[in-house]
Amino acid sequence: MKKVYQLILFVLLSCSLFAQEQIRVMSYNLLNYPNSRSGASITTIEPHYIKIINTINPDALIVVEMIQQAGVNQFLTNVLGTDYAAATVAIKGTNSAGNDGNDCAFYYKPSKLTLIETKAISARTRVISTFKLVPINSPKDTIVIMGVHLKANEYNSPDNNKTNAIKRDSAITSFRAETKTYKASANFLVCGDFNIFSSNEAAFQKLIDKSTSGYVIDMMNATGNWSDDPAFNSVCTHSSTDLDTRLDMILISQGLQDKGGVDYVDNSFKIFGNDGNHFNKAVNNGSNAWFPNDVSIGTSLVAASDHLPIYADFAVGVPTGIEKKKTLPENFELLQNYPNPFNPETTISYKLQATGSVSLKIFNLLGGVVATPVNKFQQAGEYNVQLSTNNYQLSSGIYFYQLKVGNFVQTKKMVVLK
Repeated sequence: MKKVYQLILFVLLSCSLFAQEQIRVMSYNLLNYPNSRSGASITTIEPHYIKIINTINPDALIVVEMIQQAGVNQFLTNVLGTDYAAATVAIKGTNSAGNDGNDCAFYYKPSKLTLIETKAISARTRVISTFKLVPINSPKDTIVIMGVHLKANEYNSPDNNKTNAIKRDSAITSFRAETKTYKASANFLVCGDFNIFSSNEAAFQKLIDKSTSGYVIDMMNATGNWSDDPAFNSVCTHSSTDLDTRLDMILISQGLQDKGGVDYVDNSFKIFGNDGNHFNKAVNNGSNAWFPNDVSIGTSLVAASDHLPIYADFAVGVPTGIEKKKTLPENFELLQNYPNPFNPETTISYKLQATGSVSLKIFNLLGGVVATPVNKFQQAGEYNVQLSTNNYQLSSGIYFYQLKVGNFVQTKKMVVLK
């Protein structure tokens, strides 16, 4: 009996460690915090921020349109609370002497991350803020999180907007000058409000240009004009009352894409509130798959900001690429989701012995497909997929998830408990 208890304790500790080996990075344009808006005082807006951030539960948070250090401190005290710490200063652009809301602030959970360096990259009218961190559970690894708020276009000002595009390009030139000094395996990401409307803009092309080191990768692989085109409704982040444009992004380094150290978790990038069914609509207009059982979240998204928050997850302490090659899976295998039962999120892991076309589907008790989290070609290796009841309309009950790769098929049971 003692051995049974020891085995149970080992399993519980292993599950706990597994659950702690991810960090969630969130980016959010706060809309000139802590200014009032539309006659509403900031004290009436702050509860909406609290609801949104508590739901997403980030470990690291970049916010833009923050007004000076007083705003940084107020947001920490009134919204985030004691689980978080803030970078010691609000880093300003050269045009931020007044209350123009162009500051970038950074918050993180000391229980998950240690901040070891803060740096400002001079970028014409606004700086790019960089924050270097070490994961608590993987002290040999580092990750650099960079926050941007590039110059916006102006309505009905084509001449000025040519100048604004040049300013964005100039800022990214400064960004690339910094990142080209990083090692090829460096773990870094840049996030925030880019104010870029098309993948064809010079600034964006410079971001993803692989001809020199220090480039970043667009996980959404969205090519084209992102403004007012329903073909890109799934990547729109602006505005919460009329969703039609992509402005906010998280772009990752090759080091985060490659296996080893700190890794981007496949399919974990999310635009909170964009369910793909609200193009040119407010996110709280009718039902929304993100919050089918709590419409107040939609109300909070509309009240808090004109932008939607975005986030992505990163695994830490992943073996290096060389170690990976030595330990490629010997078989195809679908693992039990963790946690199980769950609400609102769980992780489904699987192993691929060989490269192939992969399908991961969720079925209800009647055998109907309710979600397809994965349907793409993948390399041999190990994968983690995060499933959220906010993304799919999963009510309480029993579900089955099935992995199919060629002739290999494996199914397991999971439980949603609300």
